[in-house]
Amino acid sequence: MNQQHFNAVFNRLTERRREVLLKLLANEKDEAIANFLHIQKSTVRKHREEICKLFGLNNEFPDERRSKLPELISLFAKYKPELLNQNTSEFPQNENFSEDKTISENPDFVGREDAIAHLNNLVKEGAKVILIHAEGGIGKTTLATKWFELQGLECLELRVGSTPQNLNSVEDWVRIKLINYFKVNPEQNFITMLEQLKIQLKTRKIGVLIDNLEPALINGAFVEPDNSYYIELLTVLAHQSVQSVTLITSRELLHEPDVIKLKNFQSYHLQELKDDAWEDYFANRNIIIDTDALHEMNRVYGGNALAMSLLSPEILRESQGNLKVYWQDNRDDILRHLTLEKLVQRQFNKLQRDNPQAYKLLCRLGCYRYQYIPVIHEKGVICLLWDEPNERKKPRFLRDLKDRALVKFSKEGYYLYEFIREEAIERLKLTNDWEKSHTEAGKFLSTLISKNYQTISPKITCTKVNDTQEQIYLNIENAETAVKQEMTKQETLALEVVYHAMEFYEAGCFEELRKEPRLLDNAFFQTVRNMIFEYIYCYSDLGIVLYKLALTTHRLGIIDEREGKLIESKKKFEYCQRGFKVSQGFFQTALVIATRVKEDKLMINVLLSLACCYYFRGISLHELGIVSHQIIKNNESKEAFEESQVNLEKALKIFTNLSFEQQMKEVEQAISSLKISEQSCSTFIARFLI
Repeated sequence: MNQQHFNAVFNRLTERRREVLLKLLANEKDEAIANFLHIQKSTVRKHREEICKLFGLNNEFPDERRSKLPELISLFAKYKPELLNQNTSEFPQNENFSEDKTISENPDFVGREDAIAHLNNLVKEGAKVILIHAEGGIGKTTLATKWFELQGLECLELRVGSTPQNLNSVEDWVRIKLINYFKVNPEQNFITMLEQLKIQLKTRKIGVLIDNLEPALINGAFVEPDNSYYIELLTVLAHQSVQSVTLITSRELLHEPDVIKLKNFQSYHLQELKDDAWEDYFANRNIIIDTDALHEMNRVYGGNALAMSLLSPEILRESQGNLKVYWQDNRDDILRHLTLEKLVQRQFNKLQRDNPQAYKLLCRLGCYRYQYIPVIHEKGVICLLWDEPNERKKPRFLRDLKDRALVKFSKEGYYLYEFIREEAIERLKLTNDWEKSHTEAGKFLSTLISKNYQTISPKITCTKVNDTQEQIYLNIENAETAVKQEMTKQETLALEVVYHAMEFYEAGCFEELRKEPRLLDNAFFQTVRNMIFEYIYCYSDLGIVLYKLALTTHRLGIIDEREGKLIESKKKFEYCQRGFKVSQGFFQTALVIATRVKEDKLMINVLLSLACCYYFRGISLHELGIVSHQIIKNNESKEAFEESQVNLEKALKIFTNLSFEQQMKEVEQAISSLKISEQSCSTFIARFLI
């Protein structure tokens, strides 16, 4: 639809409808627009900011801006065409198909606006046959049927079959369609029948759906003896003169030269559904959304549309529609749904039949975690093909996995979605490749660790100044910068090397691994071992230093407070708070490292230091509460007492979990003393007010 036609539509609107249209887009909240259009707020959010920025919408809409209304009205044409006093079908269309047919509001069809637009563009550019390629369950068939529906096309479906042994006859399909649909008496010869079909398609605008083509393919080529039939059929369907559009859905890319070379043949890779599409789908089913749970589920399942539809009734049934509760209960069993498990297994089974070496590579890729190092460089993938003698062939097997959408990739490297990785792990464990895979993965990651490795200490730079207190402030500021950097790439690599070593030696924790006889004289492992200890001690020591600096600053702030130096005391209390927060950040990082290597002793030491940090912070705040009360700053006194209670309770919880009875008693006494102080101050204030 061009700008002239859109402007004409706008000019035909009644004055009242113009006002409603402009008011909603210019003034109303997202919720008002969503309710008016009967769509989700997230859909409105995606369009609103861009539209308002582009058109400078405000309370008035000058006439000179009307030239920009086509894009503005398109949102309403998409979701509420009746507002425009006419159906979208009345707009001018190109020679064959409409570019501007809209996606009807369908709670089962979300997040595919871009895909529909992409198919429209391919057809506009002359494509007659489009292969929609993606992994199983992503929504290829749903997209194809929806596109035909939006174009108002009748669809002739060719059911391929489920296995290479029971493929449906292409010749029989053409014959039946000529008889039953086109009312034509078919010739006996297949090529002649195809000419009859071409004649019909030259005058009839229809759609052809070839669904789930992969059973007819082996490594991108048609299986024999059906190969010539498919090639001849696609050649006719892609002919420039036909009025039809053919959509093919397949988990595998097609590599037949006689098809690929066709001018009007195109491939389109369908992407996974994003978070907002899952949110819309779940919200339409009255599921209580939790953003973190939603994001993690979408990442784990790779935005799989089938997973989304299968999980939603379970969420409603098992967790009363609470997404967070459901995910907490089931995140450790992501293939618990039998349909999903079968879907994944069939993809693995077909790959195993068609391409055994690519299958082995896929299973071996399960040894990586894709969690702390989200993508693996190509060299880290190729190293898992240790039993392939031909070096030139190794990249081809990786390409074969890409062609089947079983491995995902970006500019940085390759990765598996978690529910694909789960199946890969299970199958890898059934082979003799488990230990060797972890060995090769560990060796690859080891090469990424610099021989002259550095600890995190150089992150914290200090510029010496003469004033001691200013030096403390500077140290805290530098530490704040350092703690935001979190763990370095080198630290992460070292932890992953330890993970693969633990898997190889079947060690339950880092301590067991260190006692492994075969590693006692291994120089590289000793280097990694020292790195792990140094990381934990360094982060933990930094935490201790920071909270001690914070305590010093806090005590000086109390002195200033008593002497009436309010500006100075305020600054010191601010830096004290920042120091404690940074200290806790360092402890948490040390704890993460100790947890990931399953080192109980190191974890206990870090937790002990963290608990002491909370304890001394609680004591210092108790003191501040008393001082604030003494100088009649009652609100500040109350806040200090409350924050003291929070910190002491955190310390008590850690000591209790560690079963440190002596420390538990000390904290309990501190809490009891705090309550006495609170009660005393409250009684005094009450008497004073009387």
